[in-house]
Amino acid sequence: MDRTYYVTYTEYIDDTSSINNLAKIFPIIFFTVSILISLVSMNRMVEEDRQEIGTLKSMGFTNKHIMTKYILFSLFATSIGAVSGSFLGVLIIPNVIFNIYSLLFSIPKMYNTINIVYFVICLLITIGCVLGTTYFTVIKVVREKPSQLMRPKAPKSGNRVFLEKLPFIWKRLNFSNKVTVRNLFRYKKRFYMTIVGIMGCTALILTGFGIKDSITKMIPNQFENVFCYDFQITLKESLTNEEKENIINEINNDNRIEKTAKVYMTSGELIHNSDSETVQIIVPESEETLEGIININDVKTHEKIALKDNEICITDKVSQLLGVKVGDTIVLKNADDVELKTKISDIVENYVSHYIFMNKTTYEQLYQEEYNSNVLLTRHIKLTEDETNQLSTEIMNKQEVTALSNITALANSIQDMMTLLDYVVVILIVSAGLLAFVVLYNLANVNISERIRELATIKVLGFYDKEVYTYVTKETVILTIIGIILGLGAGYLLNYYILGTCEINMLRFTKTVAPISYVYAAGITVIFTIIVNIATYFSLKKINMIESLKSIE
Repeated sequence: MDRTYYVTYTEYIDDTSSINNLAKIFPIIFFTVSILISLVSMNRMVEEDRQEIGTLKSMGFTNKHIMTKYILFSLFATSIGAVSGSFLGVLIIPNVIFNIYSLLFSIPKMYNTINIVYFVICLLITIGCVLGTTYFTVIKVVREKPSQLMRPKAPKSGNRVFLEKLPFIWKRLNFSNKVTVRNLFRYKKRFYMTIVGIMGCTALILTGFGIKDSITKMIPNQFENVFCYDFQITLKESLTNEEKENIINEINNDNRIEKTAKVYMTSGELIHNSDSETVQIIVPESEETLEGIININDVKTHEKIALKDNEICITDKVSQLLGVKVGDTIVLKNADDVELKTKISDIVENYVSHYIFMNKTTYEQLYQEEYNSNVLLTRHIKLTEDETNQLSTEIMNKQEVTALSNITALANSIQDMMTLLDYVVVILIVSAGLLAFVVLYNLANVNISERIRELATIKVLGFYDKEVYTYVTKETVILTIIGIILGLGAGYLLNYYILGTCEINMLRFTKTVAPISYVYAAGITVIFTIIVNIATYFSLKKINMIESLKSIE
């Protein structure tokens, strides 16, 4: 046998391979937003240098010479960002993920190393995205004639919009709102770039919150809705039936114990085609005593199901991994490596580990041996943590008991492990928030620089600073609202995809997004929008009316 026969080794490989799925989606999103930011930034830089470019062309500089300046600028800035980001990425993100897995597995210390191949690929993709964006931005400008470049760029002409064909709406809009509506469709590039940027950032923020919501809900679903017992007490195999009944009655008669159920538990292996999964087999002595201890519910309808003779129930995650459904025949390998064929009657709800449920008749038919319980599942009355620990110690001290599992402690340990996901959520939210800020800030500055003579004109006509600010930011607010709405929908789909692809072998995440998470995602985006609008206000206030209007000269 090699190391792949060691169960937890293969589980570790399977679980960590899910991280590869994250590498297929997140870089695409961030590269898309980075292209957007580069497009906005370089467009702004080139537009501000139009007269300088025209002067250089008139002096004999070729398009190639002029483009070199902007290519080198973006190459230098991108290289610094890519190298810095590679080192920060290796130092921060792997440590967060490693800390999560170190709670699940006993693994050696992790050493951070930079994979040269990945580093070069990342650097080339980043440089390719930014330089490509820079090239297409600059090439359009340098192809113009020097006489055109040395004059201010003509403002885009306004067009009639769809709302003007709806008089009952259009007539009710005041002058400022009519101008805002026309300007939204007048600057189409800014329209789409703002919506896409805000949509992507909102989607990432909601995904961060959605991952946390989905994973944290898994704990109460498993240990409140499916497993309702508190202690799993394993009895010695050497006990006679009389000794076993005595210890069970002794535990059951304790006034702190509310309910008990006798079951037989053992491990096995489910095999279908070339795939196999390790499972825990639970066989209750009586289905009636199991009620309120373990709820065996259909995974789709969530209705209680009965265990059928000569058929088994399997949990839904193992059915997905093996690709089996209700009515299929599957192979169950017991502890003696004997393969037993049986039929699947139901797929049941479960969120942690893999289980098989069968009744006593099915067990005796499959294993060809008499049923004999070896585990007692108990549910105690409401106790404090100290009282629970005292009760578990008393039971463990009994010579007939070999092991005791405190389900509450297990649930708490898994819950503590899941709190580490807060770091992942913070990384997503901070990254997405910064991207939203950069997109909005750049677009706001481009908007002002493109329309500076227009804004100076309305200030000369008597518009106050507050009115000019409202005139400009109203468009940003509308586009932000549209982007947030689209981003919330995209974030839900992205969250669903990520949870489905990075789900580890032994866990079933509940794909859900809490309503408050939508509020948080929208609120964080709005906060960044407000910050940008405040910066825009001071930029508008600094506009020099005389200098802006005479700039054409």
